Amino acid sequence: MGSPYFLRAGHSDARVVVHRVAVDAAGVPYRRVDMLGLEVGRAYSTEDVKAIMVRCGMPPEAFDQPAVVEWLGDGPDVWE
Repeated sequence: MGSPYFLRAGHSDARVVVHRVAVDAAGVPYRRVDMLGLEVGRAYSTEDVKAIMVRCGMPPEAFDQPAVVEWLGDGPDVWE
């Protein structure tokens, strides 16, 4: 059996869902990151998304695979 990131996500075919921009209590914009339907962190940049994915056992190259990562709202260039 392969890595867990190959499992089907709860609400999307993507294994990682990066949500729309939100603002934390300090007023700093971030994007919530879910894996397999569970929240796994907050990202303040694309590098944060990559780090979260690696921490959860995914290979770094998975970041660039549209079938693996779904960006809700705007793409990876929008952080505010």
